[in-house]
Amino acid sequence: MKRSLLFMLIFILIICLVSGCSKKGPYVYKGVELLKNGNMEEKDSDERPRGWGYGGTKGFSEFLNFTYTIDPTDENNNCLKIDGATDAESFAYWHQTISTNVPIGKKVKLKVKIKTDNLTGTGAAIAIRCDNNSGLAQFTSTAGRISIVGSTDWKYYSIELNERVRADIKSITVYLLFLGNTSGTVYFDDASLIY
Repeated sequence: MKRSLLFMLIFILIICLVSGCSKKGPYVYKGVELLKNGNMEEKDSDERPRGWGYGGTKGFSEFLNFTYTIDPTDENNNCLKIDGATDAESFAYWHQTISTNVPIGKKVKLKVKIKTDNLTGTGAAIAIRCDNNSGLAQFTSTAGRISIVGSTDWKYYSIELNERVRADIKSITVYLLFLGNTSGTVYFDDASLIY
């Protein structure tokens, strides 16, 4: 009798251990920052924001202005700005690429503070792109999910990569986007990419 109770207790313990190991809880971010100059306060010798570049589709620079500027609500704060207009075939962005210390096997989360001024059309968005040797391998964006338009005060937006960073990923790029079919002004500040 004692022996069968002992076996039953051991069996229950094994079942509890096995079932407990198979349950996955929510991912816990360690808070390790991957972006450089996410607060947009450091500038290079040419008065551009350190670590940040801009780009877009063909002809984007004819219709848009990219400015490293003073926050319109706080003269002691710098931010990134895009203003102008795009058509259905064009879009533009500020971006930063991480190609060292890529957090393989981790989830990443991008959080950015955005202010809009008379932004109409498709609007603004943020995105995370992961590339391997062949190009685009993982991607997520707020485009089509969260509407960032109108005239708004500073507000935080965030997006998470749906899966963990794959082992073949060589770089991660974050994009602060001015989407196609958009006109007006958008400001970006306090960007953070953590795992």
